Amino acid sequence: MNPAAILLILGAVTLDILANVLLKRSDGFRHRRPGLAAIALILLAFTLLGVAVQHMPVAVAYAAWGGLGIVTTALLSRRIDGTHLTPTAWAGLTLIVGSVVVLSSGH
Repeated sequence: MNPAAILLILGAVTLDILANVLLKRSDGFRHRRPGLAAIALILLAFTLLGVAVQHMPVAVAYAAWGGLGIVTTALLSRRIDGTHLTPTAWAGLTLIVGSVVVLSSGH
């Protein structure tokens, strides 16, 4: 797989995670600045994703971006907010990671 595409996906994941943190801080957009910053970061994340799909299959790129974003956001939420993850949630996160690995290994 193209190393530049992997870096683009990792950049998009990072921006997505930061956007999620800001979205939480916006408190349902009651605080405008974090909410608007979250929107801007999501647009940048989609821009990086758009460039990445020029170098890799869209299914792999989107699965990696979405999956890594979900897993990392859940783990950060656990660490930052003390969100409790049930055994079922851990199993789901494991399945997401496994799915991304399997999908990526075919290309």
